[in-house]
Parts: sequence; structure tokens; C-alpha cells
Amino acid sequence: MTLQEIEGGLAAILSPLAAALFSVSLWRLGQDLGFTRNFFIEEGPLAHWQPWFALAAGLAVTRARLNRRSQSGGDDTAAAG
Repeated sequence: MTLQEIEGGLAAILSPLAAALFSVSLWRLGQDLGFTRNFFIEEGPLAHWQPWFALAAGLAVTRARLNRRSQSGGDDTAAAG
């Protein structure tokens, strides 16, 4: 198994995970706006929608970079500039 295959597989796993975290952020935002009830975390930093959204965005960016690296053969320096 090559590094490009591992990066491509990891990118494929991160895509639905980022979508799930984005859904959780929308659920929490919906509770703040009064549209939904009973968010599963009541207190602490993860009881807000912003950390969930930031995690989803971070995973989406990571997925995009891994996907680009796996398709370019591991050299993403040309795409960065």
C-alpha cells in the first residue's frame, strides 16, 4: 500500500466525518435559535455550536489537502503557490 493510497483512504473517511460534525453544529445552533431541543452536551466548551463548526471546517480542509496530495502523487508544493 502506497502513501497516496493511504492519504486517499483517509480523505474518504474524513469527508463523512466532517459532514457529521457540521450536522452537530447545526443541531446546536438550532437549539440556540429555539428550533430544536435536547442537545446531548449541556455544559462545557462543546455545548456551543462554534467548536463543532470549527472542527468540521478543519476536517474539511484537511480532507481537501489529503485528497489533493493523493491525486498529485504526494507533491502539493505546486498547488500551494
